[in-house]
Amino acid sequence: MRGVITGREVLENLGLIYREFGATCLLRCLWVLVSGRSTTFLEVACQPEPPPPHRYP
Repeated sequence: MRGVITGREVLENLGLIYREFGATCLLRCLWVLVSGRSTTFLEVACQPEPPPPHRYP
């Protein structure tokens, strides 16, 4: 691991990211690229999923 992800690395590995980590992770990676933030792949991939909304009967 080299640290900060680059746009080139994400674009070269779109299929791999989608297959191994899912669409949500792929969208977060693309959002980071668009927003211009500097972050590592682990920070993007290991974000906890929000809890499902509670439904009352």
